[in-house]
Amino acid sequence: MTPHRTTFALMLGLALLPWSAAQIGLPLMEAVAAAALEVTSEADEAPLRARTAGGTEVTLAVRGDALWRVGGDGSFDDATIADVARVIGVATGFFAAIAEPVEGYLRQNLAALAGAGPFEVQVEAYRLVLDVRGDAPPYEVSWMIALAEVPEEAFPAARHAKGPADARYVIREFSDLQCPACASYASRVVPALEATLLVRGDVRFEYHHFVLGGRFANSGLAAEASECVAEANPEEPDAFWRYVDALFERQPAWSAMADATGFFVALVQESGLAGEGVDECVAEGTHRAHVRAATEHAASLGVAATPTVFVGPFQVRDFGRLEAYLEAMARIDAFRLAEAE
Repeated sequence: MTPHRTTFALMLGLALLPWSAAQIGLPLMEAVAAAALEVTSEADEAPLRARTAGGTEVTLAVRGDALWRVGGDGSFDDATIADVARVIGVATGFFAAIAEPVEGYLRQNLAALAGAGPFEVQVEAYRLVLDVRGDAPPYEVSWMIALAEVPEEAFPAARHAKGPADARYVIREFSDLQCPACASYASRVVPALEATLLVRGDVRFEYHHFVLGGRFANSGLAAEASECVAEANPEEPDAFWRYVDALFERQPAWSAMADATGFFVALVQESGLAGEGVDECVAEGTHRAHVRAATEHAASLGVAATPTVFVGPFQVRDFGRLEAYLEAMARIDAFRLAEAE
């Protein structure tokens, strides 16, 4: 059964902590030692069973050579709630900073979740799935925590990308052209990624439209114009990128316009690109359906803000920090996600 998604999320601004602090993704026995677990099953049994010092039974699943997820099934009295919260704190690498709010969430919400079926709670970059049963405390609870992942096949095909098609690591940005944070990402972060990661030859960068709309009333038309420009310049592989950079650079000039169509058309020639047919393409909404479909597809993956950045299946929340990309790549290597399984 697909778990229900909750709008509640334990997002405490902890993303600046390095992923390397997390036990999920580390070699299995390192995680066992960090969580002070006693292994109670054979070493080759899957999933491996263990017990905390407080007597709580947990299961440990491995992917590749690393701990992939932690879970359990049992009666949640007060002591067990505290113990499970502690294990979750260790597994995520946030320790008490996550253990305490998770414990509070469990104490407050188990009664409401009883009988609702599998229920998913976002805990920073992780997903906690709870299945609560019973009519009164102590409730029977099945739980599992793992890194949140979007399957590679679930992402949309990229119209615009830099880097080899068969790259081991794929950075995907979901962006709104009227979003100031996206403009900052394009001017500050993308050049750094190009200089340090894309030059390696095993990294690809993809751009995907995610139109916010609302107060960004011109963002949809800007996205359509960028597609029109790419179509009008088939011999210029960087035409889309040059035009998008120009849109971001001139963002304050067109953001408040009641009708930015003329501006978008004029900007093509200012960018040194061929503009034949762009005005008709924009006026006729040639790429409107694609931009809308791209936005809807992104929303189905959980994208809700811009920029949203993924490396492989993992969302990078601290997307301004180069180390965050390297840490996500390390997760891919640890779980061997880039190899056929």
